[in-house]
Amino acid sequence: MNMLTKLHIAIADYKERKKLYKLYNKMSHVGRNVHICKNYNISSKDKVFIGDNVWIGENFFAKGEGGIEIGSGCILSRNVEIWTSNHNYNSQDLYTIPYDKRMILKSVKIKENVWVGTHVLFLPGVTVGEGAVVGAGSVVANDVPDYAVVGGNPAKVLKYRNIDVYKKLKNNNKIYLDVEYDYDKSSIRKTER
Repeated sequence: MNMLTKLHIAIADYKERKKLYKLYNKMSHVGRNVHICKNYNISSKDKVFIGDNVWIGENFFAKGEGGIEIGSGCILSRNVEIWTSNHNYNSQDLYTIPYDKRMILKSVKIKENVWVGTHVLFLPGVTVGEGAVVGAGSVVANDVPDYAVVGGNPAKVLKYRNIDVYKKLKNNNKIYLDVEYDYDKSSIRKTER
């Protein structure tokens, strides 16, 4: 990569990071080496927690009123939606149908080193276990166990990752984004600098 290209990337990165830092300052916590791509829509930013080494793809939608926690090492693909609120539609004191104006809030927790495919929808109250993989197009309506590979609507366990390999890589700090990128400095891969 020539110097002029690197300079153009550096200028673009600076402008993008400046915009993202304004967003990050509104959140409850954002770790190091975090990148959120364009066209995000995040409500109740002050209730969103993001760990280190996290990448979130384009068109991310997060309804954060109930609280969202995204653990370190997570990669969320394009068009992922996280919902933490739902209309009250089924209570003894329901006063209009199909629902009333009250909202039911439930947090969503995505533990560390989770890979989420494109067009995944998380419903309120779910927890995704450490090292899980959520297949493209899944609707996560129930908790996902640690190291599970899930898919479908509703998402179901398809298989489990090799836990020994996972733990060996984790113990050696072989986290993809930490090895390949430093978004706090540039979007150029570490090997290309």
